[in-house]
Amino acid sequence: MPVSTVPRPPLGRARPRLARRPSLFWLAALVVAAGTGLTMARFVGQARAEAVRWGVLRPTLVAAADLEPGAVLGPGVARVEHRPLALVPSEALEGPAEGQTVVAAIARGEAVVATRLAPAGLSALAAALPAGTVGIAVPNGSGGLSLEPGDAVDVLVTFDPDTVGDGEPTFPVARAAMVLEVGEEAVTLAVHEPEASRVAFALTAGVVTLVLSASR
Repeated sequence: MPVSTVPRPPLGRARPRLARRPSLFWLAALVVAAGTGLTMARFVGQARAEAVRWGVLRPTLVAAADLEPGAVLGPGVARVEHRPLALVPSEALEGPAEGQTVVAAIARGEAVVATRLAPAGLSALAAALPAGTVGIAVPNGSGGLSLEPGDAVDVLVTFDPDTVGDGEPTFPVARAAMVLEVGEEAVTLAVHEPEASRVAFALTAGVVTLVLSASR
């Protein structure tokens, strides 16, 4: 009995259509390349748009926690982050400022600016002194004024009436002195340099009283 056989297709028909037609292969390659190029162009365009919107990034020193006056910068207290230039204050520091003292409160995540730090080597108290003033401690024990940093006071001295003759026994030795720090037994005042010696003499020779003032 004769055996039937299935005719084999010509070998040429087994080749993929793209291989038989190079023009279709290159057309498909061009389409894929064009699609990839358009995608990349879109991503690049978005990146450029973000750059235009936010600006370039710059290193910025940022508070790692809420910092109160007197805090000293160091590891764990502040860190450097890269932030959009448009969102960073012009006075913001770019690198660590270890050892410098905070003189004005800085919130967590806020950029650290030079104006809120004491100059290198100065304490927060020394940095708070207005120009032309010096700091001096004046006793203010129990029964004294309830003062806060930033208050202004007049410093009065009272001498024994027998020692001043016809003069007024009580008179001011410093006007509108700014309270820098309040302790349990004394307050630190910023007084003008010419007044410092008068206050010092009053502390040793008379009775000193602080009077709250509205003037600054």
